Amino acid sequence: MRNKLVGKRVLVTGASGFLGSRTVAALVEHGCIVHALVRKTSRTDHLTLPHVTIVPGDIADTESLKPAFAGVEYVLHAAADTRGDKEAGESSTVQGTRNVLALSAQFKVRKLVYISSCSVYGTADYNDGEVVTEESMLERFPEQRGAYSHAKFRAEQLVINAMAEEKIPIVCLRPGTIYGPGSDLYSPMLGLSLGNKIFAVIGNGDFILPLVYVDNMVEAILAATISPFASRIYNVIDPEKVTKKQYMEDLVQKLYPDSRTVYVPFSLLQALVFFQEKVCRALGRPPVLTLYRLHSSQKAVVYEALKIARDLAWRPPVTAAAAFDTLIRYSAGRN
Repeated sequence: MRNKLVGKRVLVTGASGFLGSRTVAALVEHGCIVHALVRKTSRTDHLTLPHVTIVPGDIADTESLKPAFAGVEYVLHAAADTRGDKEAGESSTVQGTRNVLALSAQFKVRKLVYISSCSVYGTADYNDGEVVTEESMLERFPEQRGAYSHAKFRAEQLVINAMAEEKIPIVCLRPGTIYGPGSDLYSPMLGLSLGNKIFAVIGNGDFILPLVYVDNMVEAILAATISPFASRIYNVIDPEKVTKKQYMEDLVQKLYPDSRTVYVPFSLLQALVFFQEKVCRALGRPPVLTLYRLHSSQKAVVYEALKIARDLAWRPPVTAAAAFDTLIRYSAGRN
């Protein structure tokens, strides 16, 4: 892989973010010349690397993006709103993707790799234990999944439409929960927490988490970039089946040894969310959490990433044990 990337000119959108910055660093390690697209207000000191040109721009503004596209061969589109804000999702995630698609065609790039999300799947309609492949049914009610998931769903539809037009080669990656040094290690999929002192885990701990370590995700991006395939969609999930209980015992409780972990029965939480929805609607307020979102995030399905392993020879270099050890050492170093 390293030889195929040497000297390639690559644009990374969302370059200052968690995934984007690690992708930029990996491209540099492989000998690429990188255009790192960032917001004007973003911190960029971690992107000060050899052969990296930092290009300030607004992903929602086509004209501001053109300098970033000049001379590049490949585009890795990771920029998106991650706050779950409706307006930001419309401008950054949806309009931003529309702009990247248009400019990729205008500048005739050799390939666009788009970072989507496994939240596009309609898991609320699945059966417990169902295996989720790239052919599984997509979300029927994306607007009910929250602003982030809705925006990612709409952006991916733009990408799928562009694939059908075949103006540019595109690969779409659907990662699970990306984690690593610097990320939030206790996501809402796990449950709720109080100041890293009390962790309330949803369910009995048997739920299999759709995890992908950040370095493994970057490996998938690089593999998609140099592969001869296009107009393809791939799930990106680490092959090891890590349950909530394993994650808590092997990582979270070692990071916070003085904390307490409580497993909350799903039926109890379901009843509380149902009651909360009723009260909020009676008061004319939006609910904090809906039953639909709860069921979507907690459906006991298993995500499969055999297609990317077969087509792109994706072999995640970091095991769960090695990832957890890195995160524990990273946390100790920060403290």
